[in-house]
Amino acid sequence: MKKIFLLSVLLVFQCVVATAQVIPWDGQSDYIDIGNQVQFLEDAQGSLSFEDVSSDSFNSEFQSSEKVILNFGFTESVYWLKFSFNNASDEPLILELAHAFLPIADLFYRDASGQVQQIEAGYNVPLNQKEVKHHFQVYPLPKGRHDFYLRLISNSHPLKLQIHKESAYDIKTYRQRLVYGFYLGFMVFVILSNLFFYVTLRSHLYLFYAGIVLVYISYASAVMDGFILYFFPRVDLMFWYITIPTLGVPLQLLYAKVFLEVKHYHPRLARYTNGLIIYFFAYMVIKFFLPLTTVLAVNTVHALVSFFAMGYLGIATARKGNRLGNYFALAYFIYFLLVLTEATYIQIGKPGYFFELSHVALATLIEAFLLSFLLSKKFEFEKKDAEQVKEEAQRQLLQKTLENEKMVKEQNVVLEREVSKRTEELNSTIRNLKQTQDKLIQSEKMASLGELTAGIAHEIQNPLNFVNNFSEVSVELMDELQEELQKGDLNEVKTLSYDVRQNLEKITQHGQRASAIVRGMLSHSRSKSGEKELISLNTLADEFLRLSYHGLRAKDKGFNADFKEDFDESLPKIKGAPQDLGRVLLNIINNAFQACSGYAQNPLVTVRTYQEGNQVVLTIKDNGPGIPAEIKDKIFQPFFTTKPTGQGTGLGLSISYDIVKAHGGTLEVESMPGETVFILALPI
Repeated sequence: MKKIFLLSVLLVFQCVVATAQVIPWDGQSDYIDIGNQVQFLEDAQGSLSFEDVSSDSFNSEFQSSEKVILNFGFTESVYWLKFSFNNASDEPLILELAHAFLPIADLFYRDASGQVQQIEAGYNVPLNQKEVKHHFQVYPLPKGRHDFYLRLISNSHPLKLQIHKESAYDIKTYRQRLVYGFYLGFMVFVILSNLFFYVTLRSHLYLFYAGIVLVYISYASAVMDGFILYFFPRVDLMFWYITIPTLGVPLQLLYAKVFLEVKHYHPRLARYTNGLIIYFFAYMVIKFFLPLTTVLAVNTVHALVSFFAMGYLGIATARKGNRLGNYFALAYFIYFLLVLTEATYIQIGKPGYFFELSHVALATLIEAFLLSFLLSKKFEFEKKDAEQVKEEAQRQLLQKTLENEKMVKEQNVVLEREVSKRTEELNSTIRNLKQTQDKLIQSEKMASLGELTAGIAHEIQNPLNFVNNFSEVSVELMDELQEELQKGDLNEVKTLSYDVRQNLEKITQHGQRASAIVRGMLSHSRSKSGEKELISLNTLADEFLRLSYHGLRAKDKGFNADFKEDFDESLPKIKGAPQDLGRVLLNIINNAFQACSGYAQNPLVTVRTYQEGNQVVLTIKDNGPGIPAEIKDKIFQPFFTTKPTGQGTGLGLSISYDIVKAHGGTLEVESMPGETVFILALPI
């Protein structure tokens, strides 16, 4: 019985002591840590109220904390923290629960009148509705001695409780915001500069890196330290806290894969990396179906996996020859070391900040600087490699050039012998071709002359027939005149004399026509062929149109065609060689008659002249079958002909084209089915 009594007394004494223990405050320091001086109680169901936990029956349920930093592990339970404090300071004091990721963090106490006072905090309470507008959970402490109770959900986050002088805390907050302002300014500059380089250089490395830095500042400062609450007071911090890391890991793996050229240096490792990236993207969806504590635990494992994956990718590619692999691994090792340092400091109660900047934020700053430096070195190496490749290519090109030059010199002797031999053979061939060409040209000239002679013969036959006919009639009229004179019929003599006169005029007219034809023939045969003089294109066209027509009729009795003239009577004269231009006209008109004769129902050749600017234009149109498109561009080429073998040399249009060019004019052809027009333009 004595033992039971003594144990009961001891238990009551411990409860009284635990209840009566007051946290000391000397007022000399700017703050004190109270994490190891509080008591805590787990409310697994979250059903306890302040009245419940502050009753005497629950005093024995609280456990004392032995650590400055409280950590309840991965749990969704509600925890009650209890401590007593006597605020006898003349300066206002505040209680800081230094964490932003607490959905609920409410402070309860009884005032002097015994009324329950509740100060709500946590990220579920909008920043502008908090009693102290701060991204952490901050509460003003009333004067006097009170028992304080904190109701909170930690979600595995370590908790640090401190009591601060309000003036010192304001200075600390201002200094922290200033440092984070410089930090964010630098990181935003890095993002914008990399986006600029991405737009300019179109390299996905810059885009991936800008995304990684954005994840860094979003996680380290905007979300983890709660600064985003100043811009979005009602944001769900826990959602972004578990989402941003799951986005950042595959993004960093993508960046590492491209930056380290894993596919080039280590193809097998690249396939594993792709699988890991796919897994992390899939997890971004799967995590929404998992309990919060599981997600927080898995995120921690993923963070470790990502650190080791980055380091391994760097080291593995470095062993394969990547000069930046080890430096890349070092950058992530430093990042891991600083994050591990913060986690360790938090557990042992040392400051988690370096110049008001968390070790995680400092790690992201250092890594951003290192990765930016490595990115610049990468492109520097690529530039040097490109220059070396270029120099090597130039060296090989120079060596190849020298070898080729040597080969050329060696072959020059052989080539000179071959060239001499081939030149002699070529000269012999050229002589033979020249002789053949001269024969063909002479044949063309003779053919043209034959056509011209036939036309002249046929044309001169008409006036000769008239001369003969009128001469015979005149002889008969003279016989009748003699008879009438003998009869003395003077009136009949006068009539017969008038008829004889008219016949003589006809004989004279047709004799002059024959003389003109002879003069034209002599003109074409005189030795000064090619000399230019003023000529009428209308007269020249009329003369050779008729010569062509009569010549073809003389050669071919079945020839059946007609012609039409449409001359501009005001056409000015031009300077040219009539015999050369006559040859052009005769050649083209002959072709026109031959094209339409036997093809069209009413074969017709139309010759037209008109003035166009400072040129006179003559067109020769026929209603023949037209010139096929595939041979249209070849008709002015030497020796090209569509006539059967032996009926043409293929030089007529070629020589005509050269004659027109020599006169400063142009010779063109337009053709379609059922119509062909040759257009001859000569300068005035």
